[in-house]
Amino acid sequence: MKNSVGFQFLVIVFVCIQNLYAQNNFININNHLDKIMLHAQVLKDAVLTEMNKQGIQPGPGAPPPGNVAYASFVDEVAERLRLLEDSISGLSGIMNRCPNQPSAPSPPTNVIAESATADNVSSIVVRWDAPKPVPDNLQYKVYFAAVDESGYQPQGEVVFRICDATQTSASITDLSPRSHYQVRVGTVAGVVTESSSVPQVIETPDIIPSAPQNLRIEGTTPNTVTLRWDIPEISGVVSSYVLYYREDNGGPQMTETVDPPTLFYTVNDLSEGSRYQFDVAARSNNGEGPRSIPVEVKTIDFNPPHPLDLNCTSLNKTSVLLTWQKPLVLPGDGIIRGFNINYTDERYRDFFLFKTPTAEFTEAVISSLEPATVYYFQASSRTRKTFGGGGAVVMCQTKADAPSKPRNVQIELSRLDPPQLTIKWIPPYHTYGPLTNYTLHWGVKNGALRKEKIEPYRLRWDSDYLDDATVHEFKLFAVNAEGFGEPAIVQFTTPKRETIVPPNVTVDRVKGPNNTTMLRVKWDPPNQPVEGYRILYRKFEWVYTGRWKLKELNDPNALSTEIVVDEPNYSHIVVVRGTAKRQNPNFPMMGQMNQQMMGGGRMSQGNQQMSGSVMMNPQGGNGMMSPMMGSGMNPMANNMNQMGNMPSGMNPMNGGMSNPMNGGMSNPMNGGMGNPMNNQHGMGGGMNPMRGDMGGGMGGSISSQGGPMGGGMQMGGSNPFGGQMNMQMQG
Repeated sequence: MKNSVGFQFLVIVFVCIQNLYAQNNFININNHLDKIMLHAQVLKDAVLTEMNKQGIQPGPGAPPPGNVAYASFVDEVAERLRLLEDSISGLSGIMNRCPNQPSAPSPPTNVIAESATADNVSSIVVRWDAPKPVPDNLQYKVYFAAVDESGYQPQGEVVFRICDATQTSASITDLSPRSHYQVRVGTVAGVVTESSSVPQVIETPDIIPSAPQNLRIEGTTPNTVTLRWDIPEISGVVSSYVLYYREDNGGPQMTETVDPPTLFYTVNDLSEGSRYQFDVAARSNNGEGPRSIPVEVKTIDFNPPHPLDLNCTSLNKTSVLLTWQKPLVLPGDGIIRGFNINYTDERYRDFFLFKTPTAEFTEAVISSLEPATVYYFQASSRTRKTFGGGGAVVMCQTKADAPSKPRNVQIELSRLDPPQLTIKWIPPYHTYGPLTNYTLHWGVKNGALRKEKIEPYRLRWDSDYLDDATVHEFKLFAVNAEGFGEPAIVQFTTPKRETIVPPNVTVDRVKGPNNTTMLRVKWDPPNQPVEGYRILYRKFEWVYTGRWKLKELNDPNALSTEIVVDEPNYSHIVVVRGTAKRQNPNFPMMGQMNQQMMGGGRMSQGNQQMSGSVMMNPQGGNGMMSPMMGSGMNPMANNMNQMGNMPSGMNPMNGGMSNPMNGGMSNPMNGGMGNPMNNQHGMGGGMNPMRGDMGGGMGGSISSQGGPMGGGMQMGGSNPFGGQMNMQMQG
């Protein structure tokens, strides 16, 4: 293989100008030439070796190949060519010019080529910046040539010379659309030297198509339209078609791109029973052409069928679950977009609408309903424009809730002596079904509470006789099958009263007419004038559940009375009090509710100290207790007559001892001691069966302080009558 012409030319040039370079330059040049020759020889040996392997005979006179080993002939050739290029590039850097020869000007910069097509003719405009510095006699040359998509140039370049150095653009016209051209710009200074920009390959745009022809409707359904058209008269290469459409009622412009560019298309997801306008345009790589003549069409109407098997299940007090099945819709019938649930309550007060977001839902939770309320539900299907008829109506009742609290609770003092209250109210706003009763929890504030049930049709309650000068609290609940609702809470403070206590009260149990049992009550005249007497009595209970009964005597001279008792097997508590002559018959009648109802406030009247004494008379025997007992003294202690005729274990006041009234032994009435009345018997520490008012319950210790009814002792602070108290015990 012979050396290339390029190598021979380099050797000749180097020989001709060797006297023009310094010694160091010659050494560098020689080193690069050695490398070039070495790489060229190795490359030649590799070629001859590969020819020998493939049985190809070299030309006559060719030397035998050297000993070259390689794994891949292709990789070996590529590596040797790279080394040759590096060596030649280094040599070119040393021998960049000949002495006294002017250097070539710098190539132009920022070369930009742009193409355009108009009226089926293309052009290319090239722009660039001048080199810096600008040499004298600068000229430009614009080269262009047609190439294929791979960059192959089948013909030579066409050159345009620009002699004006200030002109930095050129236009190349009369080119073919959708074709590839290679463009570069060279700079020339003088006759010999020249430099050039990097060649650029640019594609000229295609022509812009004309409008498609003969747009027409080929078919419609409730939600689709199929269109067809013919190719544009001037088309070039159409890259895609664009369908434009909108509803006739002024809806938004919609588009569909047809790519690849077929001549028909089906537009989906339209609204049923609606009129649309369509047109189409063709696109090339140069842009979009004009639109076709528009056509109008109306989609088919569609009445969607209603959902099937609507069912309702109550989830809680305010929510229900609805389930259903999708209706059967055949392809092309139409599209159901979702389901509507219309509902109202049993009184048809309001009507509501619930919508599912899509038709994929087959259940819905309807919330924010009223508890214990019957609702009616109906389901229908909807499209984008309308909804169909509803299916069967289903009834469903939400679960019950406890009622709201009674309203407009009012409390008034209906009787002053002894104190008695009346509470009135109206039913709750929400009963959530029929009420079973009203329940009243009441008593002395912060004390034990009594509970009374009131028929649901009653809206009034009269209290038992109460302690005076005491804060009472009342909690009224409405109750239905679900339980207790929120209570209405009121408070009332009973007034103080003047108390006249007759001394020496005794009570005997006697037989009356027709085999009745009576309590014969006697007393001595009090030390001040009276209008008459009031006798308050009730049966004795460890846990007080009954009410006081009242007998009034209008005779100021009366000193005894007889009371027929309904339950002779029970012991009874009797209180006697004189009725004072009134100076002012007027007294406050209305109490005030606490802040939960009507704001704070209490009622009271008078500052008299109420006192009294008590007599306990079991089995008709007499026993006296001083009305002046000291504080904390036990009415069951030694100051009472011993009642030996009461058998042990028969007296409810007996704690299981032979002598129940022995003050030196554990007192069965002391709530704070270990005896039958303490916590061991489930009554709670300090509970006292002598507690009088219903609000106070049975609790309280026995003391001799002046109670609300007066006298030398108060059983748990709850004697509603004042005066002398006598307990008649039945063994």
